[in-house]
Amino acid sequence: MKLTFTCTRIFLLLLFIGSQAVAQRAVPTLAEQAAEIHSIDPADTSYTDLQELEKAVGNARIVMLGEQTHGEGSTCLAKIRLIKFLHEKMGFEVLAFESGLYDCARIWENTRNGGDLKKEVIGSLFYMWATSKQMYPLFDYIQARTNRPDSLVIAGFESQHSGLKAQQELFKDFETFLNTRQVLYDDSTWASFKRISVAMFASPAYRPSAAEQQRFFWQIDVLKLSLTPLDTTAGGHFTQSPGFWYRITCSIESQAKRYWQLVSGNEVSVRDYHMAQNLIWLATKAYPKKKIIVWAHNVHITKNTNTLQPLTTGTPLYFFSTYVPMGSIIHEHFGKKAYAIGFSGAKGSYMDYTNDKIIPVTTITPESIEGQLSSSGHPYLFLDYRRIKGERRQTQISCLADFMPLKATWENIFDGLFFIDKVFPVDR
Repeated sequence: MKLTFTCTRIFLLLLFIGSQAVAQRAVPTLAEQAAEIHSIDPADTSYTDLQELEKAVGNARIVMLGEQTHGEGSTCLAKIRLIKFLHEKMGFEVLAFESGLYDCARIWENTRNGGDLKKEVIGSLFYMWATSKQMYPLFDYIQARTNRPDSLVIAGFESQHSGLKAQQELFKDFETFLNTRQVLYDDSTWASFKRISVAMFASPAYRPSAAEQQRFFWQIDVLKLSLTPLDTTAGGHFTQSPGFWYRITCSIESQAKRYWQLVSGNEVSVRDYHMAQNLIWLATKAYPKKKIIVWAHNVHITKNTNTLQPLTTGTPLYFFSTYVPMGSIIHEHFGKKAYAIGFSGAKGSYMDYTNDKIIPVTTITPESIEGQLSSSGHPYLFLDYRRIKGERRQTQISCLADFMPLKATWENIFDGLFFIDKVFPVDR
């Protein structure tokens, strides 16, 4: 009798252990939850591998594509292939760059009027992309469809202007608008405002005197008050849109306050706030019925960063704990209609855009998200963080910028992740 009872207990114990093992195996690994992507070649138009990404994006109006640095040729190619897919198969019609609001509007207008896009972007689109050979397939793609029903419109949402078009043409167009709308301004104050703005566009180190700054901000206030009551819809040509010039004025103001160290707290948040407002204006006023693709750095598209922690301590990093990224404002405004895709990798190298040096990717740990995905043996994967199952929804190690590992609950940072096992730098 005792022997039978003991055997029964052993049997039940083994049964319990087995059921626990089955339950654990029932939760797929992170790599098992990722969708294999077979190519990052922009010429590859067989999009069957992007079905899971299509499901993840769903009916979103804003899809934001990030990057670890501004110097990964592999990420540029991957993003271009996704852009073509989003444009051709999902109806996205606008491509908005992390580059000057005015500069990109003028780039697109000149291209529509017969300009060569590859030449138009030089000196006006941020140079990290304008001068990268991996961007040529995108420029060719856009050029070939200019003025066609299936065109892909170029726009910019950056709140700081530094391009040649902003330096040389912005105030010509602004004056035309003000004169057409009979907005009054003092000639001497306007001349000073224009001179200071152009100097600031050309150099962040430029500093006008305290008296000049006072007159500068007085002109800003007059412009904002004058533009606010006017029709803020985009209307026809961008140069005749009061809303456009209001956003330009606000962007110039924020750029000046940041450059001249007149901002308290995290000054990058000011930049991101106005980038978000520019993007919201593009989506709700300039292109209210169109779906928009955003090209930006990972940091700017994040939903939040205040819980990011270094590996050595459990204390959030000061910059990230005080930073309000553009992506958080966009997600708050558009909700599930916004989808942010971060990009990362496990090995390889990239170009430091500040000095063109080739930098190796930081060695990853096996337990990191990149390490887990790399172990699958697939060169490219897409992970939908909104659908992560089981215990994988927890604090893990991954990279946000410059391939430096950080700890976070990553589905709170991005909506999805595009993984490139071996990244490579851009060619200039």
